[in-house]
Amino acid sequence: MKTALAVITKYVNDNMSLLEFLYNAKRHGRTIDRLIIVYSHGCESHYVKRLREIVELDLIKVNGFGEFEDKVKAMGLSSEECRKFIYAPTLESHGIVPYSKYRNIALLQALFTQMDVIFFIDTDVYPRILLGANGHMEEIDYFGTHLKYLQESDVYVTTSDYSGYFIIPPMDFEHIEGFMEGLQKESALPIIKDITGHRCISYGSLGNKNVRATDKFLGGNLAIKLSAMEHLPPFFSSTYHVGEEVVLTRGEDTIMGLFAGQRHIKALDIDFLIFHDTFGDFPNVPDIRREQRIKDRFYYACLGWIGRNVFYNYIRGGDHRQIYEHQKELLAKTSPHAASHFMDERFLVLPEAIDTAYMNLERIVDEYRETVLGFGKVTKTIFGGEPCESAFSKPLPAGGIW
Repeated sequence: MKTALAVITKYVNDNMSLLEFLYNAKRHGRTIDRLIIVYSHGCESHYVKRLREIVELDLIKVNGFGEFEDKVKAMGLSSEECRKFIYAPTLESHGIVPYSKYRNIALLQALFTQMDVIFFIDTDVYPRILLGANGHMEEIDYFGTHLKYLQESDVYVTTSDYSGYFIIPPMDFEHIEGFMEGLQKESALPIIKDITGHRCISYGSLGNKNVRATDKFLGGNLAIKLSAMEHLPPFFSSTYHVGEEVVLTRGEDTIMGLFAGQRHIKALDIDFLIFHDTFGDFPNVPDIRREQRIKDRFYYACLGWIGRNVFYNYIRGGDHRQIYEHQKELLAKTSPHAASHFMDERFLVLPEAIDTAYMNLERIVDEYRETVLGFGKVTKTIFGGEPCESAFSKPLPAGGIW
């Protein structure tokens, strides 16, 4: 199988964990046929030169496409369809790019270069597993482990979670239960309500003991057979305004996982918890009250989840308006307690944020359909057959969401 490794990032520099994965492949006798980096802000030439000495590199800058854009148009997209699909107008206006734009560009490049499998990793994960409380880690055969399962003819996606600190730092305050339910993160409560931080750390194990079917895709530890993209939708996420600021929604891999489950496209959680240096200074216990960078990260994560939840609940069907109203009520009651605990008044804006996200639902649904349309034209040209359909839930009412 011809394999591509894909990384999405704002900056290409030696702060990335990328070289560790390339050396890991070499140590275990694995061939990476292409490295695809999609970036948006800048790159260091000496680092790029070092990468090119190791692997065939495709370096693609968001909104600076040239030949890449021509390839997309050659798949049957008009100039307008192409721009809606791959361009990120928020890069020039606000300096941000939806996560899905990066990932879909990488997917397209892998398809255009006739790869068989694409691996996605994040810039802060590593090809080793945290095994115990003493901080012991062991390197693993990252690519070989995923490929072992992908070699099965009926398996199309492999993924797993991470070892290391949980994405939400330890915290506890009055009404935290309602706060987390308002963010649709109540399942995290047993993990985060521990001021020592011990329960906020996940440990992995060797041997892939608990391999199971899943519809939860994690974009930083993910491998996809590209033949599956004939039947899967692309990644999708968006942006929305919170006050004067434009923020990113999260969960760009959620839609793909849901659709795989609906279409019975076999995806496996391979119980392969690679190490995630979540806050950049492991093993120090993250302190959200004292460390501004951790506070910032959690604040923008909250906004990202709120933006994701409105769309996610819509595509799952059911009464998405009722869910929104309940979550807004919870956030209105609990965000003052969160703001007081974190000593940060920004958290008071969360009820306004969920209002804005819900008012933007119609636009976001339209963006999703345009994304699926553009990707469908590409896959139809490459694979033939019918493009993936975009519909999940019932259409929005003619008068809009209100």
